[in-house]
Amino acid sequence: MACRLEEEPMPRLLLTLIAGIAAFTLLPSPCPVFAQTEAPVLEKWYPALFAADAETLGSLLSNDAEIRLEDLGITQTKAEFLESLGAWKDSIEGAAFAWKLAAGAPASATEATALVCYRFPSNELLTREVFTFAAGKITESVQTTEGESCAGF
Repeated sequence: MACRLEEEPMPRLLLTLIAGIAAFTLLPSPCPVFAQTEAPVLEKWYPALFAADAETLGSLLSNDAEIRLEDLGITQTKAEFLESLGAWKDSIEGAAFAWKLAAGAPASATEATALVCYRFPSNELLTREVFTFAAGKITESVQTTEGESCAGF
């Protein structure tokens, strides 16, 4: 007596496999898969700043935010800062930018310090920008000049 193995039709096996994978991937995971950034607000702030995106910048600033450009002696409210973006947009034509969190400085839900390289067509500027956050928004930004070159940045 010969033993005959019944073969499962391939399409049915494939459907079962796909359904099993789909069910597994839809289960809640005890370990969500995402990258935790050290400064999520700044991850949005700098691309918006470099694009002069008033809507995004406005959403990242608290209503009572204060922006201080120490070297220029300028302090701006949220409204004043947003109003200045027209002039900023003109000044960044042809510029390139880069930023990173300052090594050794705290980066948390309430504070972060960034080093920023502004490469304008006619000059470079390296700044230190210290931020204070509350409820996921910038409440204060203090900018000081670190140097007039981005060499080694």
